[in-house]
Amino acid sequence: MLHDDAGQVLSAIGLHLDVLRGELTPEQSAQVVDIQKLLEMVISRIRAASQALHVNVVERAGLGFALEQLATKSREKGAGISVQLQIAPGARWPNEAAHAAYRITGELLENAMRHSGAQRIEIRMQSGTLEVRDDGRGFDVEKKTAGLGLFLCRHLAKRARLGFSLHSGAGQGTIVKLTLHGH
Repeated sequence: MLHDDAGQVLSAIGLHLDVLRGELTPEQSAQVVDIQKLLEMVISRIRAASQALHVNVVERAGLGFALEQLATKSREKGAGISVQLQIAPGARWPNEAAHAAYRITGELLENAMRHSGAQRIEIRMQSGTLEVRDDGRGFDVEKKTAGLGLFLCRHLAKRARLGFSLHSGAGQGTIVKLTLHGH
C-alpha cells in the first residue's frame, strides 16, 4: 500500500539521518532534528491520506470492488505471484467491518508476498466470511510469536467485532478467516 512503501522509505531516511547526526556539529545536528520532524509530519500526512482513500473506495463502491482493486495492485507488485479473487454475488458487509476487512486483507497480502514465499494467494468473500489463503511456507502457530502485521490484523478484527481465525503450519501455507458476527 502507498503509505507502507512511502512510510518505509521515509523512515529509512530518518534512520540514516540519525546516524549522520552523530557525526555533525551541534548546530548541524539541530538542523537534522528539524528535518526528521518534517519527515514524521509527511509520514503522518501520507498515512492519513491513504486511510481516507481506502475509506472512500470501500464506502462508495463496496468491499468487493475495493478487494478487486487491492488484488490488482498486488498482482502488479508481486512479480510471478498469482492472486485469485472470488466474490459471491450480493456479498455486502457493514461499513466498519468492511473497512477492517479491507485493511486486514491488505496486510495479509503484504505478509504473504514479503515473507511466505507464496506462489498463489486466494481471497474468497461470501456474505458473512472473508478468507485469505496462501501456499507459502507457513509457520508453527504455537511456537512463533505473531509479527506486527498479524498483531495489527487481530487488533483491527477485534475493534470491528469480526471473528478472526488463523491456521498455519510449517510447509502448509496460511489461512486467515474473518467472520461477521451472526454468520
